[in-house]
Amino acid sequence: MLARRKSFQGVPLTPDELLLKLENFCAYRERCPKEVRLKLAELGAEKNIANEIFLALETDKFFDETRFALAYAGGKFRNNNWGKVRIKMELRMREISPDIIQQALEAIDPEEYQLLLLKLLQRKYLQYTGDEKAREKTAASLIRSGFEPDLVFRNLSSL
Repeated sequence: MLARRKSFQGVPLTPDELLLKLENFCAYRERCPKEVRLKLAELGAEKNIANEIFLALETDKFFDETRFALAYAGGKFRNNNWGKVRIKMELRMREISPDIIQQALEAIDPEEYQLLLLKLLQRKYLQYTGDEKAREKTAASLIRSGFEPDLVFRNLSSL
C-alpha cells in the first residue's frame, strides 16, 4: 500500500500526488471552483501546475459550478431551513456567477418554500407566546434565516 504524504519538511507534493489528493477532495462532496483553487494553494501547488490540475479536474467533471450551486441551494433550504436571501449571499461569497445563483434559487420549489416559511413562522411565533414583541421577534428570526422581509411580514399578518 502506498503511503500518503503531505508536503513534508518543505518537500512539495508531485503533480500526480496533487491530482490524486484533489480528485479525492472533489469526490468527497460537491465543490465550487473557489474551494478547489484554495485547496491547491493550501497544498502548495505552483501556479502553473495548479492551473493544469484545476483544468484537468474541471474537464473530467470532478467539480462543476452549476452542479455545486444547485446542490448547495437545495441542501441549505431543506436541511438548514435557509431562505433565498441567505443562500444567495453564501453563493456570492463562493464566487458563483449571478446567472448560476439565479438558476439555483429558481430550482427551489415555490410551494415548498412557502410551506417552510409558514411552518417556521408558526413555530417561532409559538416560541415567543406571551411576549408582547412576539411578532417582531418572529419576523427578525426569519429574516436572519434569509427569508425576504416583505414575504415574512405578508405571511406574518395571516397568523
